[in-house]
Amino acid sequence: MPKTVLIVEDDETTQLLLAAVMRRAGLPILIAGNGQAAIELIETRSDISCIILDLMMPEVDGQAVIAHMAAGQHRIPVIVCTAALPRITPDFDPEIIRAVVRKPFDVEHLMTTVAELVESHDQTLP
Repeated sequence: MPKTVLIVEDDETTQLLLAAVMRRAGLPILIAGNGQAAIELIETRSDISCIILDLMMPEVDGQAVIAHMAAGQHRIPVIVCTAALPRITPDFDPEIIRAVVRKPFDVEHLMTTVAELVESHDQTLP
């Protein structure tokens, strides 16, 4: 069963923290340092069960990744992990965005959310 978590984050320190948390939970990870790399992984990998997505990245941002997923009918659950203030965070499609976690984030809360989404996504696979 696929259980890979895709971490889409341009900040290397945050990438390392998120990767360590996911590995501690026994979840395989992929890391994309920008939205374009994330889109390429979403299009080419079938083992992604959850995406942790930063909104504010240079070049191709998190909003573009979300738009790509919506246009392509990709239904991988996404956790938006952002420092953006609530007024900057747009209304999200609940079919795609399952949670919004503000930075700095609570590691245990994030891990619980990821575990729940990975489990629920795996149960919906054919």
